[in-house]
Amino acid sequence: MTTKRIPLSRQLAAVALVAGIGLAGCSSSSSPGNGASATSATSSPGNGASATSATAGATSQVLPVKANPIKNTSTVKALEISSVLVENNVDPKTKKTTDDHLEVALRNTGTTDLTNVEVFYTFTDTKTNDTESYYLKLPSTFIIPASGTRIAHFDNTGATDHFPVNKYSLYATSKNPQKVAVIVSADGAKPSRRRATTVRNLAMS
Repeated sequence: MTTKRIPLSRQLAAVALVAGIGLAGCSSSSSPGNGASATSATSSPGNGASATSATAGATSQVLPVKANPIKNTSTVKALEISSVLVENNVDPKTKKTTDDHLEVALRNTGTTDLTNVEVFYTFTDTKTNDTESYYLKLPSTFIIPASGTRIAHFDNTGATDHFPVNKYSLYATSKNPQKVAVIVSADGAKPSRRRATTVRNLAMS
């Protein structure tokens, strides 16, 4: 089946161009709102070309990965994905609507804090069946408190608990309805899985 999304080579070229422009026009790099450093690690995307996945930070470049790198064999049921949103997002503080983006609400039902949170998510084009997956290890400051909740946002704003995305992704470029499946892992807890129930045209304008 012919993939209708932007080839990875064009994605890499576009990312490189954007990065070059940013360096030319700015004497210092910006700091992410969550305090995380932008550290990259090599992975393989679905089309066989090399790509990078990163420890989450506002300046990280995030590219597709071929497979889920999460290696967590815990059987303790302490981590839950409360919801997965890709549209109709609402700012929890202002109660106002925000731009569409991936939002994952997490709950810790255990008695100890959950740390070393990892997120693996896959977008699927419902018309072409093309898929694209991403992986992020969230910063050490992202701790889900015992009997508490926390929300992870993926939207490139750089705000606290908002983590980087690939702006040339299938989510951003396909004009077809999308589905997303999310897996979240934390130390000492069984990974939690959930799919978004809402699909629509998610192509960014």
